Amino acid sequence: MNSKNCIVLVTHKQGEDLLRYISHVAEVSEGTMDFYVLFDNSNSKPHFSAMANVNVFEYNSKKLDGFFFANNRLLPNALVALLDFAQSNHYDHYLLMEFDIVLNGRLGDFVNKVNSIDDIDYIHIGYDPEGGPENHWPIKYIKDNPFRKTYFAWCHIFYISHNFLVDIEQFMTKNNSFHYEFLLPTMAYNGNYIVKQFENIGYQFNVSWGPVDKYETIYKECARDNTFYHPIKDLSIVTFK
Repeated sequence: MNSKNCIVLVTHKQGEDLLRYISHVAEVSEGTMDFYVLFDNSNSKPHFSAMANVNVFEYNSKKLDGFFFANNRLLPNALVALLDFAQSNHYDHYLLMEFDIVLNGRLGDFVNKVNSIDDIDYIHIGYDPEGGPENHWPIKYIKDNPFRKTYFAWCHIFYISHNFLVDIEQFMTKNNSFHYEFLLPTMAYNGNYIVKQFENIGYQFNVSWGPVDKYETIYKECARDNTFYHPIKDLSIVTFK
């Protein structure tokens, strides 16, 4: 542990293009944030564990309790993998990124900007093309909601403090009916936490669940500067800066 904050890239995929992405994140974060790949080894062992500057934390989604929210394989819960990682890796803040979200811009500048924000509990994506929490179907699972208002935020990328992560985990032991894309923003905005959106620091988003071909076409044909795109499964189309 060399830095007070870290980046975790969550993936169950492998391949040359992902290796290129991993190498890029490792390069631009070096000296700023520690970098880890959180790898789901339920189907294979990671091939990139010997790469320089890359720490690999393995978990098994088939054995990690609650990874598939409500036992629905359409709802993998990367927060559960992060909680597992944080038990043995204590940082002030964690920047979680899914492997299929990419930035059309200089990732190193983004990492530096996020890392410079000390007094923060949670930074999230503000953009929601669906128009509100009630339009996201996993809301149907929520039971015994103790909060005044329910919020939703895409979690393809988010920045979270260790203290807020501990509170999240404690809440989940009492009520596990919130998918994490509801739980994180709902607890943050209803509690005494310091919250920002990535849009507040100069970044935009064109993200959703898919379809993949739509978002990959948007990225290839009309990508805007300082904008994140998801889902981008074909990383060979990405120019890393």
